[in-house]
Amino acid sequence: MRTGVSYLGHHNPRHMLTDIKEMQTLGCADVLLAAQENDFVWLDGKLKFLPRIAADHGIRPIAIFWGLFNLFGGGRSSQFLLDHPDCHQSGKAGEYRSVGCYMNPKAVAHVKELIDRIAQWGYKGYFIDEPTPIDCYCAACCNQYREWSGGDLKTAKTEDVTAFRSRCVTHYIETIAGYIKSTHPHIETMCCLMECDQSIWEAAAKIANLDNLGSDIYWCNNTRPVEEMTPLVRNMADICRKRNKIHHEWLQCWTVKAGNEQRIIDQGRILIRERPDALYIWAYAAQVGTQETCANVELAWSNACQILREAKS
Repeated sequence: MRTGVSYLGHHNPRHMLTDIKEMQTLGCADVLLAAQENDFVWLDGKLKFLPRIAADHGIRPIAIFWGLFNLFGGGRSSQFLLDHPDCHQSGKAGEYRSVGCYMNPKAVAHVKELIDRIAQWGYKGYFIDEPTPIDCYCAACCNQYREWSGGDLKTAKTEDVTAFRSRCVTHYIETIAGYIKSTHPHIETMCCLMECDQSIWEAAAKIANLDNLGSDIYWCNNTRPVEEMTPLVRNMADICRKRNKIHHEWLQCWTVKAGNEQRIIDQGRILIRERPDALYIWAYAAQVGTQETCANVELAWSNACQILREAKS
């Protein structure tokens, strides 16, 4: 089982080296850099230095575009949307929304440009982070619906809109994964789909250019019995096995409330028992120093480290 952590990184390689050395002692095989758009614009040392430092310590560097278009993951502060207001989502009546639309050709072109940059810097994987159906009626969405169905998205039946939104997710994954394999075939294509998007898991697994698929069952702050995650993990495992995909799972170590830290261990041990191909922790050092950190950073991260060690034992 491969193990790894997501990492918000640092633009100063001296600090990055310290963190990578800790990951090495924990037996991590992968580090998944959560790169914001602003890192490409102003703090690009974070992106440039990581591949060499990670490789020097036997760790594979993977890129996640965190908060891309104010849409994927946290850290939402999109420079691209500031410069391209026409790429924002729109409501049915044309009302402005603060998040971007991944169906917009300009937005997709921007993702491709960023992928070209990480490929140049030496990243070995690109992670499509939690694409999910959106409620958007921008020109790009309306045009795509018309192309696929011949109808009007704004007057379509609810079930037709739902099917369209799901198809948009797989279309986006297929577009990005296909671009990577046609231009940077050495880069592993990875995608995480949330528990709430189980209906899309099978369709995503059918995408030929997608190498790696998984989910993130982030239950640390609820009271659901952790054993109830087992069927979800096994479902994803069966889908990946049938479609010959690498199977990964995520374990939560962010925003964990005080008193819930034991659930990191409880969920982690179920994941270890189920043996996905890769087990990842979000995030390194309990995401300390951010608005998504854990209430008790030391305990949460200690428990996550325990799981990383048990996964390698």
